[in-house]
Amino acid sequence: MRKIHSYVFLAFALVSIAMVAWAIAAGWNAPDSAKIANSTPLVQQYDADGNAVNTEDDQPVPVTSAEDGIRALGIIFTNQLGEGVLTLDAIEAEQEKLALTVNELIPAYEQKVSDAREAALEAQSTVEALKAKKSLNSVEKRKLAEAEGVQANFKALNDTLNQHRENVSIMEENIAASIEANEEAKANGDNMVALANAIHWNLMWFYFLMVFAIAFIIMSALFNLFLNAGGLKKTLLSLVVVVAIVAIAYVIANGNGWAEGHTLKDAAGYDLGIGTDPATRKVFGTFEYMIADTSILVTYITFAGAALAAVLSAVRGIFKS
Repeated sequence: MRKIHSYVFLAFALVSIAMVAWAIAAGWNAPDSAKIANSTPLVQQYDADGNAVNTEDDQPVPVTSAEDGIRALGIIFTNQLGEGVLTLDAIEAEQEKLALTVNELIPAYEQKVSDAREAALEAQSTVEALKAKKSLNSVEKRKLAEAEGVQANFKALNDTLNQHRENVSIMEENIAASIEANEEAKANGDNMVALANAIHWNLMWFYFLMVFAIAFIIMSALFNLFLNAGGLKKTLLSLVVVVAIVAIAYVIANGNGWAEGHTLKDAAGYDLGIGTDPATRKVFGTFEYMIADTSILVTYITFAGAALAAVLSAVRGIFKS
């Protein structure tokens, strides 16, 4: 029976180590803290230009799905990557503009240039001939002006064609760079969600270990009391340890300033609470912060002690058996 207990505790310890490793790996791949601190995608929607979406009374519109949150996250990170990076919707519009330029505008102007080339050559000959004369009559002056107009029109067509060709290169480079930037932003969003999942399940596991440890201590104490009255001393000692851990956690939590009005803000900038409407939501007060902070600290201390005790007990039990 003792050997089974050793294996159970060893399994708990190994699972705990694996989950912590998962959280560390997820945190290693997650975007840096500055990007996380400057983004609010998991609670508020953003349009394609990175602007916060608000209601008519200027309240944030929350995202409705994880997919919307990741997309909003990508938009935020994209806008943080620097000037000139296209958002997801802008990339599609730029690709349509590129296709229009390549398939319609450039061929159209190439045809216009081709059609005007012969007239431009004739106009050039006319201009050269007329400018070679010492004086021009009114008819010749009109012909010179018309020929120069034909030349100017041909030059304008050529300039426009060259500008469209240059725009193609610029758009291609911009689209490629923006796609790469958005892929990086999407990866950052996925990694951030993965980190949130890792933290969530680690907390669930820590809570389970804490409840299991407390239940195990109580059951062991009761069992010892029934079998051995001398076990009361150990029971009282265990109770003292538990009370001491809670007291230490409370003292540490009390030093974090909750009683002095220090609060946490959610991603929309409001005091942390329950609900999305600032007018009706329940905002956490000093008691909630103290209980939450104390509970988290107790969880950490309990987990560390339980993990260490489980490993030592399991290894000792295996070797003894």
